[in-house]
Amino acid sequence: MKVGFAFRSIDTSEALMTHLSDRLEKLGRFELNPMDVQVVISMVHHECSVEVTMTEGRRKYKANAVSDDFYRSAEMCVNKLQRQLSKERRRKHDINRRRPEKSAEGKLGLLTPALEIDFKRDYKKTG
Repeated sequence: MKVGFAFRSIDTSEALMTHLSDRLEKLGRFELNPMDVQVVISMVHHECSVEVTMTEGRRKYKANAVSDDFYRSAEMCVNKLQRQLSKERRRKHDINRRRPEKSAEGKLGLLTPALEIDFKRDYKKTG
């Protein structure tokens, strides 16, 4: 996962970048394709704003949070992204379960029993 940081109207903070990188790495458990992540950290009217944009293939996930602390805003953004990603994973799981012929994983699952029968038949001929 590639993470890019942009600081607007404030100085860069290594501690905040490390904290956000660690939190975003934990989103890797959703087993998505390699992602590009852009993080924009800024001050808006004396409030700390964090905006995270995550691109995975053709899908985009976006979270924005404003609070009085940068770390709290970062946690709120990561929680929002986590909800979006879990909802997407649940949606993919439901499609695979309800209509397997509509998804790539489901099509492979339907082909597997036929391939196993062909493999056993060919193995008995050669063995």
